[in-house]
Amino acid sequence: MTARHTIVPLVLAGLLVAACDSKEAEKPALPAQGAAPTIPVPSNKGPGPQPGVKAGARDLSIERYVGTALPKQEAELGPRMSGTLATVDVEEGQMVKKGQVLFRLDARSTRLGVSQAETSLQGAQIARDNAKRELERQQQLAAKGTVAAAVLERAESAFNSAENGVSAATVALSMARRGTADSAVVSPIDGLVAHKFKDVGETVTMMPPTIVVVIQDQSVLEVRARIPEAALRLVHVGDQVTAHFSALGVSREAKVVRVQPTVDAATRTIEIVTDVDNKDGTLRPGMYVELELRPPLASVLPGAEGSAPAPDAKAAPDVKAEVAKANPSKKAPSDPPPPSAGTH
Repeated sequence: MTARHTIVPLVLAGLLVAACDSKEAEKPALPAQGAAPTIPVPSNKGPGPQPGVKAGARDLSIERYVGTALPKQEAELGPRMSGTLATVDVEEGQMVKKGQVLFRLDARSTRLGVSQAETSLQGAQIARDNAKRELERQQQLAAKGTVAAAVLERAESAFNSAENGVSAATVALSMARRGTADSAVVSPIDGLVAHKFKDVGETVTMMPPTIVVVIQDQSVLEVRARIPEAALRLVHVGDQVTAHFSALGVSREAKVVRVQPTVDAATRTIEIVTDVDNKDGTLRPGMYVELELRPPLASVLPGAEGSAPAPDAKAAPDVKAEVAKANPSKKAPSDPPPPSAGTH
């Protein structure tokens, strides 16, 4: 029993010593006394600047600004008089020419008005002719001295009144005929019927105006986009940009036709307007567009020059100086001299 109690503590002591030795072996070795510490050197390798762009600058040739395509011309057409639609001669998607009839109102009442005005004009002309003959007769009698001056004045007044009646009847007839002409509405531009809101038999009014059809000229689309105010000095009327229609995968040239005169104080952006050719009809108004500025518009925005380091930027540490601080007794390692000629 005594030998057993003696062996067990010895075995446990040996295991503890072995465990401590393994932990000491796992610890990282300390640098030798006087050895220079290793300081990581930052790598200077990196992508070089793009051709034609300053180092650290932001190239606007890859900047895209979101815009919306709109028709260059659009006409919302309604009746010029109240009434009922008698015909609608176009359908959505149909191409129309300037002066082509789009829809007509029921003009039966206006035609009756024309007939009434014509009759009134005829009556006024008859009354004028009678008054003229009476005036001529009274003038002849007055020349002979057989009638008083007051009678002649009344004849002249009746003739003038008859003349005014003819003028008023003429104007009424013109208005009646104009009403008949207004019953037909024609297209003011060449374009496409984008919308048709009313059909035959529906009642439409001039006030408030009822929109019957919408005509759009889509041969040229107007793209409006907002750009940062910092880019205002880079964009001018007549500049060429690229319009990307991502939904169709189509890119087309665009021309800046207008730069709006005011900057939005809330967003610090300004709107530019460009024209994009669409004679083939591929593009549609309302599409999402990205406008890309290209050289000579591509340049560097203020605040992104990159030619000078930022005020708070820290310079890369000097490795040799750090080594000298760590080992005052030793010289900082210098770059090895180049091999002399003949050394192999």
